[in-house]
Amino acid sequence: MLIEFLNDYYAADFKKIHDIAGNQHLVGHSVRFDKDLFVKIFTESEMFYAEQNVNQVYCPEIYLDSVIFGDKYIVVLIDRELHDTDAEPVDEQRAAQYGEMLARFHQKVTDKVLVADYTKTKLSDRILNAVDGLKNTKYEEDVKKAMEILRPDFDQADEEYKQLPHIVLHGDFSLRNIKRYKDSEVLIDFEWASVGVAYEDFIKIFYNEVKNPKLRSSFIEGYKKICDFEVPGYGLQRCLLFLCALNICHFHVTHEREKFGDMPDRMLKTIENGNAIVELD
Repeated sequence: MLIEFLNDYYAADFKKIHDIAGNQHLVGHSVRFDKDLFVKIFTESEMFYAEQNVNQVYCPEIYLDSVIFGDKYIVVLIDRELHDTDAEPVDEQRAAQYGEMLARFHQKVTDKVLVADYTKTKLSDRILNAVDGLKNTKYEEDVKKAMEILRPDFDQADEEYKQLPHIVLHGDFSLRNIKRYKDSEVLIDFEWASVGVAYEDFIKIFYNEVKNPKLRSSFIEGYKKICDFEVPGYGLQRCLLFLCALNICHFHVTHEREKFGDMPDRMLKTIENGNAIVELD
């Protein structure tokens, strides 16, 4: 019924291309707009408003429309021919470019878009709530073990997190969401945008893709060309890594496909081994 409504509303013939994490993606040509469209259908309003609000500010040239239909939230974008970049090797130059890309994103959207602000809740309380949400799951024992290791860091991490500048995060910054479009690379998918500290957007790409200390240093130098950045203290790094792992665990237990694979398990093991994430050259 929803697709029929969209076909009628946009004078289009949409086809489903993805059904990821409960969110559907459609593509089709709209006679009404005489354009090829890319449609993102959300089941959660928070993700919808993040995607909508960030697109309107960060890339208004592709934002077209938004619709609420019953319990479904729809963002309509102009379709582009995008190509993956995550199979391409990352050298120091590319790492620096990605740092600049992230900084430009933070600079362009901070104080300009309305997204969820979790910083109003103490960091340690967010961690405890997330751990509580994983009771009776396969992750329960591992997250409890990691939490007990990190407890001594909570007070200092809470204070440092409160003092660091708060900005609008992409929320899922990784090569998976950096695509090649024509002769440039573009950042996509903003449904996880929220308020936090800049380092939170470094975690996934550092943990999974920019692992080499020299490349991480290049990434940070690229970021600092555009925005100020201070590497968080060791305890805060570990707490933010843990929170990232908890969020991925929650995603896995609430969705059919574990799209992040063993990443949360590796993050938890890093904490158990007494490590943080940022090793710089």
